[in-house]
Amino acid sequence: MPEAELEHVFEPYVRLEASRARHTGGSGLGLAISRAVIRAQGGEVTLSRRAEGGLRARVALPLHGRQSTG
Repeated sequence: MPEAELEHVFEPYVRLEASRARHTGGSGLGLAISRAVIRAQGGEVTLSRRAEGGLRARVALPLHGRQSTG
Protein backbone atom coordinates (compact mmCIF):
# COMPACT_ATOMS: atom_id res chain seq x y z
CA MET A 1 0.00 0.00 0.00
CA PRO A 2 1.46 3.37 -0.94
CA GLU A 3 2.29 5.69 1.96
CA ALA A 4 -0.22 8.25 0.66
CA GLU A 5 -3.06 5.72 1.05
CA LEU A 6 -2.47 4.89 4.73
CA GLU A 7 -4.99 7.52 5.92
CA HIS A 8 -7.25 7.34 2.88
CA VAL A 9 -8.25 3.72 3.62
CA PHE A 10 -10.02 4.84 6.81
CA GLU A 11 -12.60 6.74 4.76
CA PRO A 12 -15.94 4.96 4.17
CA TYR A 13 -16.28 2.86 1.00
CA VAL A 14 -12.59 3.03 0.10
CA ARG A 15 -11.32 -0.22 -1.40
CA LEU A 16 -7.79 -0.27 -2.77
CA GLU A 17 -7.86 -3.67 -4.41
CA ALA A 18 -9.57 -3.04 -7.75
CA SER A 19 -9.44 -6.73 -8.70
CA ARG A 20 -12.11 -7.62 -6.12
CA ALA A 21 -15.67 -7.46 -7.36
CA ARG A 22 -18.39 -6.02 -5.09
CA HIS A 23 -20.34 -9.28 -5.17
CA THR A 24 -17.40 -11.25 -3.71
CA GLY A 25 -17.50 -9.33 -0.45
CA GLY A 26 -16.29 -6.18 1.16
CA SER A 27 -17.76 -2.72 0.94
CA GLY A 28 -14.85 -0.68 2.27
CA LEU A 29 -16.45 0.05 5.63
CA GLY A 30 -14.37 -2.09 7.98
CA LEU A 31 -11.56 0.35 8.74
CA ALA A 32 -13.93 3.34 8.91
CA ILE A 33 -16.11 1.54 11.46
CA SER A 34 -13.09 0.32 13.42
CA ARG A 35 -11.65 3.83 13.68
CA ALA A 36 -15.01 5.29 14.74
CA VAL A 37 -15.45 2.71 17.52
CA ILE A 38 -11.87 3.09 18.76
CA ARG A 39 -12.07 6.90 18.75
CA ALA A 40 -15.39 6.76 20.61
CA GLN A 41 -13.49 4.99 23.39
CA GLY A 42 -10.81 7.71 23.46
CA GLY A 43 -8.32 5.73 21.43
CA GLU A 44 -6.63 5.86 18.05
CA VAL A 45 -5.82 3.41 15.27
CA THR A 46 -3.05 3.94 12.74
CA LEU A 47 -1.45 2.02 9.90
CA SER A 48 2.25 2.07 9.06
CA ARG A 49 4.45 0.24 6.63
CA ARG A 50 6.82 -2.41 7.94
CA ALA A 51 10.43 -2.57 6.76
CA GLU A 52 9.97 -6.33 6.27
CA GLY A 53 6.94 -5.72 4.06
CA GLY A 54 3.25 -5.52 4.83
CA LEU A 55 1.48 -3.23 7.24
CA ARG A 56 1.32 -2.72 10.98
CA ALA A 57 -2.00 -1.73 12.53
CA ARG A 58 -1.62 -0.04 15.90
CA VAL A 59 -4.52 0.45 18.29
CA ALA A 60 -3.99 2.63 21.35
CA LEU A 61 -6.69 2.77 24.02
CA PRO A 62 -6.71 4.69 27.28
CA LEU A 63 -6.39 2.71 30.51
CA HIS A 64 -9.39 2.36 32.79
CA GLY A 65 -11.69 4.23 30.43
CA ARG A 66 -9.91 7.57 30.87
CA GLN A 67 -10.00 9.80 27.80
CA SER A 68 -6.72 11.19 26.52
CA THR A 69 -6.36 14.96 26.87
CA GLY A 70 -3.77 15.51 24.25
